[in-house]
Amino acid sequence: MHQKPGFIGVGIMGSGIVKNMRQAGVPVFFTARENERARAYAATASGQGAVEVADFAALAEACEVIMLCVPDSNVVESLLRDATGIGPHLRSGQIVVDFSTSYPASTQSLSKELGERGITLLDAPLTGSKVQAETGELNVICGGDKAAFERLTPIFETISANLFHVGPSGSGHAIKLINNYLGQAILASICESVSFAGKFGLDLQSVFDAVSVSGGNSPFFQAFVPRMINRDFTVNFQQKFARKDIRYVNNLFRESGAPAPLAAALLSIHDMATGRGFGEEDVGALLKFYEEFQ
Repeated sequence: MHQKPGFIGVGIMGSGIVKNMRQAGVPVFFTARENERARAYAATASGQGAVEVADFAALAEACEVIMLCVPDSNVVESLLRDATGIGPHLRSGQIVVDFSTSYPASTQSLSKELGERGITLLDAPLTGSKVQAETGELNVICGGDKAAFERLTPIFETISANLFHVGPSGSGHAIKLINNYLGQAILASICESVSFAGKFGLDLQSVFDAVSVSGGNSPFFQAFVPRMINRDFTVNFQQKFARKDIRYVNNLFRESGAPAPLAAALLSIHDMATGRGFGEEDVGALLKFYEEFQ
């Protein structure tokens, strides 16, 4: 495990990833923005033995592998294309790993551009929440050059319970979007059902107990309904990011010619929820949107 990763995006997910790499003895370098939240995460990473460097140039100089864990493709593109990003400082032979949930067409375009410079881009989005990031039990779904994937497998194994190489560039991001779409469709149906149960006067614990041993059960049902019963909307995954993922899904389906009436309906729900101010809340707070919906 001789590769030295440089990390951009030590946040809700990234902090757990860095922690587990460090606990496995991986030397990690990182940069962080100058705001209160970023500095708090930076302090945690430094306390775990990760080394903060001054800027992107220093990060590229110090590391063989650059790992990105950022909100969306716009940020990834800015980092890799803009003069103020890390892209101009990258050199032939380096590997860029995009842990973000990015748009497959963007990934493929960036992979081609970087490849012309001798740089490999792997799309390696993650399934799981900040809990799995903390415990090192994420799932890594990787697309791109298989030899590069195999080189980094020992590092990926320090953060994951399951590790997949799924095909050429963009494949990982496409599968991640399918996974997120399925999950968010289930969650929206749970929110609708729990909201209805409340209006009908049903005991929510009874609903949970009965469905838990029936066909409507799912990991999402098990994860979210107890929190809803307890009115626990602690932020694990913000609604605005769920909306972004569903927007990506709708674009992806449309570009492929695949029918997507359910995806379109789900995007409308998330558009309305964001418009009503739920963007910064946990995606489970979509229940409150349904309860308030008129």
